[in-house]
Amino acid sequence: MFDFLKKAFKSFSDKLSKPAEKPAEEKIEAAKPLEIPAPPKIPHVEPVPSEEIEEKPRDIPKKVRAEEITTPQVHITERPKPKELQKLEHKEKERGFMQKLAAVVTEARITEDQFSKLFTDLELELIQNNVAFPIIQQIRSNLEKELVGKSVNRQQISEIIKKILKETILYTLETPTPIDLIKLAEEKKSAKEPLVLMFIGVNGHGKTTTLAKLAKVFQQHKYKCIFAASDTFRAASIEQLEEHAKRLDIRVVKHAYGSDPAAVAFDAVKAKDKDIALIDTAGRQSIDANLMQELQKIKRVAKPDLTIFIGEAIAGSDLVSQAQLFNEKIGFDALILTKADVDDKGGALLSVVHATGKPILYLGIGQKYEDLEKFDAEKIANRILA
Repeated sequence: MFDFLKKAFKSFSDKLSKPAEKPAEEKIEAAKPLEIPAPPKIPHVEPVPSEEIEEKPRDIPKKVRAEEITTPQVHITERPKPKELQKLEHKEKERGFMQKLAAVVTEARITEDQFSKLFTDLELELIQNNVAFPIIQQIRSNLEKELVGKSVNRQQISEIIKKILKETILYTLETPTPIDLIKLAEEKKSAKEPLVLMFIGVNGHGKTTTLAKLAKVFQQHKYKCIFAASDTFRAASIEQLEEHAKRLDIRVVKHAYGSDPAAVAFDAVKAKDKDIALIDTAGRQSIDANLMQELQKIKRVAKPDLTIFIGEAIAGSDLVSQAQLFNEKIGFDALILTKADVDDKGGALLSVVHATGKPILYLGIGQKYEDLEKFDAEKIANRILA
């Protein structure tokens, strides 16, 4: 979970640490030797006495071949460079990659324009991984305050980004008031009243299995549980709940398929010899008005102490939209997210809390009854930064 955030912030940190590109310097080539052609050689002709001169065709000197022409070489000698300049050039060549990275944060300030260009890539990565836009804006605002217009040591860049990331995650996850189910169960038992929990969510997201896992947690604290099979719509839903009840040695209150689910919940709440009643409900894949009316009726009749939404962490933006709809139509008090162990993005976890304002109680991290991890925001933040 959250691997994308680690990669995204590392990429942002690496880009931020690179020195700003400088315009290419115009290279001036050394002047080439001048080529000055020599005049052609004129063959030497011995004078001939006038009396020996015969009327003959005049001797014309043969053409001179190009290779026979010699060109004097002209060399331009460069002036020797000052020793100070030679030392600077030598030092620049010796500076390694890490030293050049350090230059951007130790020898120059990070400008707002530079920050904006680099953050664009990070923002896109966060959006693609289902992080809500207000959270992205909060991250940007915090980063700008710490980086823009300041000269920050290279070694501090990574630590600053980790600090900002952790603060943002903790602020998002800890804003809703946390709920301790075990403490709540203890308070209800002291008042000699049962703790009533109603579970809602879309079918196929592990609602019934999560209900059974939570019952196992209560059993470990010596509480007696009872199940209400209020999903009278889905085929084999009652048998599935009964199988869990058999393994955990828990009673099940059930009616026939097609019967009133609110009546089932009512009977479970009124049943004797129990500390906690856990109500399973229907959750059609196609969320319709009939389902919402059915859930609303169960809630009116059973009067649960808590209504808990169950959703898949890997559902991404669908998780957020589903949770928002159930919260709007039914209303719930907390969330339990399943398949958190295979969530390779993690952005939806932050977004669903931000969108609903409800706390996460547990994370499903496997198929066994023991695979239900109590949610700890600090632990999640540290896992991200590990």
